Amino acid sequence: MDIKYDDLELMELFYSEGQSLTGNIEDGDILYRRSNENFNLTMFIYTYEQRINVFLQYKEMDMISIELKDISSLQKADHYLKIYRDDQEVGNICFGKNFLINIEN
Repeated sequence: MDIKYDDLELMELFYSEGQSLTGNIEDGDILYRRSNENFNLTMFIYTYEQRINVFLQYKEMDMISIELKDISSLQKADHYLKIYRDDQEVGNICFGKNFLINIEN
């Protein structure tokens, strides 16, 4: 199993390509980052482990740290990144003027 996502959609939301954590993009461990003024959003995708970690910082102070397991897909919808477990949305990240993170239990 792995996490399904479109590289181009993530590039549109993060304004940059993903970076390999190991130097080998094919191993599926990818890092995405984006900054808005004093906020920094970082997302690690562990494709083959079906896991993502999301971190939000404000002025280099940690605000949110989330680990989500058993993630099946990431999908862009307008300025949102929707996070799915099987076919059920378990959270989303809004890429607006401010980052908004919504995770369901």
